[in-house]
Amino acid sequence: MRLEGGCLCGRLRYRLERVKSAYWCHCTMCRRASGSAALPWVSVAREDVTFVSGTPAVFESSPGVARRFCGNCGSPIVFDMARESDVDVTIGTLDDPDRVPPTHHIWGSSALHLARDLGEGLPHYDGERPSDP
Repeated sequence: MRLEGGCLCGRLRYRLERVKSAYWCHCTMCRRASGSAALPWVSVAREDVTFVSGTPAVFESSPGVARRFCGNCGSPIVFDMARESDVDVTIGTLDDPDRVPPTHHIWGSSALHLARDLGEGLPHYDGERPSDP
């Protein structure tokens, strides 16, 4: 599945290949980085993300974690944890976000009460999603 997206001002454009999963994150850092009650992401292999225009700004939100965003409009785009082979891309910046509906929630232990009904009926995990068998 090929997807494309970009930031609010249009300076950053990207292309994704082979989406692996989609989920809602309720961790405090994602909430603060996005200004939202929860943040929906798609996971893709690092090599399956290509910026086709513009170069993202980078903020190291914790050791080994880079958050890539538009340095002009501030749109958060990529969460990149160096120890992982996958990166996460914000669903809201996709041109067609409805193509990848989230299937679960992570960091539910940090979820705000106002966000507990998002994606009603989806599994909730208190931390990261358990590894698939």
